[in-house]
Amino acid sequence: MTQILLISIGAGLLSALLFASILTGSLIAIVMQIFAQLPLQTASLTFGPRASFIGAFAAIVALLFVSGLPSQTISFALNFATPALIASYLAGLKNTDIPEDDLAAWFPLGRILTVIAGTSFIVFVLLSFYSGFTPDEAVTAIETQALILLEPTIESGQITLETINQLAVFFVALFPFVAAAGFVVVTTLNLVLAIRIARRYGTFKRPPSGIQSLEIPRIVHIIALASLAMIWTSGMSHPFLAAIAGASSTLVVFAGFAALHALTSRLSAQRIILFATYGSIILFTFPLLLILILGWIDGFLNLRGRSSDRASN
Repeated sequence: MTQILLISIGAGLLSALLFASILTGSLIAIVMQIFAQLPLQTASLTFGPRASFIGAFAAIVALLFVSGLPSQTISFALNFATPALIASYLAGLKNTDIPEDDLAAWFPLGRILTVIAGTSFIVFVLLSFYSGFTPDEAVTAIETQALILLEPTIESGQITLETINQLAVFFVALFPFVAAAGFVVVTTLNLVLAIRIARRYGTFKRPPSGIQSLEIPRIVHIIALASLAMIWTSGMSHPFLAAIAGASSTLVVFAGFAALHALTSRLSAQRIILFATYGSIILFTFPLLLILILGWIDGFLNLRGRSSDRASN
């Protein structure tokens, strides 16, 4: 018990260190902060949810003691500790009536990701109320900073005040979408890594499953389509609506990748197709829209199920 307690506290302190590394201002610190959830999730999957709870408490106390900034502590608690505790707890849930080597005994990954997406929206709402975030004030703040930084450029006529205003409005409108989507991606990445680490070096028995078996609930596809349609038709979006769209559409993109892997699994050129797809996304980004559309088609028309039926027949 003492050993588990010390490991839990150590995981919490490591998580706090990774989170606080961003204060150094270095580029590597950004990457380090992305993995701040990993120690807590690994501790939960290896030693149980209580270990991650102890670690999160130790991390919060350490951050509050060292920085003395409640804002930093609240940010860590909402953005990192909370999703780590929830995601790892759900990943460890299983039906004891079914053998643990059967994937059906474990809480489905698609539902875990759905909960992560819901958590991202709730966290965004809470942080918005805490920070007093409003689009108008955010646009004004960005314009003020831009006027200071770009004063010589403005005086020379290379950029106009109207352009700065348009860019500020666009950035503020896009921020909730990107923030919610990034939250889902970071939490999912940490969870996948924690599962692999706990399975390899710990006692975690959840069997491995490929991305092609990922199933996102259909309601998520509907929410993503409806929220993006509302934003598209209205031309403007409320920050909360943008956050819903960002979180839900990210899961649809995951479903699109799952469909891509499943539909090409029987092709001899699968590796070439996947390499070209991922490479084009890294280089140009816009092919991600095609993956989003593929996720919707698969979610509504069950492409993977139909392909599997044809193959079996």
